Amino acid sequence: MLSLLSDTDRVKDGDDDARVPDASFIVAAFNVAPFIEEAIHSALAQSGVSVEVIVVDDASTDGTADVVERLAAKDPRIILLRQTQNAGPGAARNAALKRARGRWICILDGDDYILPERTSALIACAGATRADVVGDNFERVSYEGEPTGCLLFPSARVPFLFSVDAPKFISANEVLGKEAFSLGAIKVMVRSEFLRKHSIWHLEDLPVGEDFQFILACLFQGARFVVTSEPGYKYRLRPGSQSWRLTDEHMTKLHIAHTAIAADAARYGNSDAVQAVRSYGDALFRTTDFVTAVSLAKAGLWKNAALSALTHPHAWPLFIKYGSQALMNRFRRSVSQVQSG
Repeated sequence: MLSLLSDTDRVKDGDDDARVPDASFIVAAFNVAPFIEEAIHSALAQSGVSVEVIVVDDASTDGTADVVERLAAKDPRIILLRQTQNAGPGAARNAALKRARGRWICILDGDDYILPERTSALIACAGATRADVVGDNFERVSYEGEPTGCLLFPSARVPFLFSVDAPKFISANEVLGKEAFSLGAIKVMVRSEFLRKHSIWHLEDLPVGEDFQFILACLFQGARFVVTSEPGYKYRLRPGSQSWRLTDEHMTKLHIAHTAIAADAARYGNSDAVQAVRSYGDALFRTTDFVTAVSLAKAGLWKNAALSALTHPHAWPLFIKYGSQALMNRFRRSVSQVQSG
């Protein structure tokens, strides 16, 4: 269990409150050497606020830590922590949380970047709405960092806000669910005082979905979560990213995490949240059967994949929605062989 630092741990004797940063950016970095400098500079360039940037190198092999070390030598606001073994984003963020001093904890991935006014705008939003957790829309950018115009959710000419409770958040995060977007993909800012008060941390054994679990833990503790449609966060599309890809191992760990979510939802005492968790669990099982069949297909075991698909009809909509044309053609031929054989 992570024990977050108390105020006395964070501020040494003789320091005054003015030296506490407005925002601590926690950056889990693994093999992002081409992008980490842009991520750090975008955090340091936030207007109207004081910041620190804590980068945890998760045992990178591409020189990521060297880049951060070079930048930290020139700017004391940058802190580099090194993991001796690759432990995943949850563990890396928890290591950063232990060192963070800021009033707000801001999650930033090592291959993304943010606009200069984002942090001050979100802090102002939180002040106006009494939010404990704030987030914004994001725009997907190309590998080179160029805008694509593709947003997480539709925006409007005039930016708008909406609040998110636990049932709504769970429903909007069903794995390969009906929603057009996943609110769990939002990179949030959280009041550090709220995290300390409720001893909230990231789960460390999840290769995917750690943001969802972290935000949901806040909601179950009564956090007010407000989202703005303004796209201040830029999410980079690149090959090899862990996001948006699922494996059999991922699904196993998501099922384990879901068991804990169900228990938390029961304690939360909201019938809508309990029902949303049940629906989320159903989606997990559908997705697991889909991922299993796809994994078999990728291994060249087409008949096994077809048999798996035939015996789990609740996953068929996922094959129709997410299966490529080539994959679907191979499945159809294999299904015909299974049915005739």
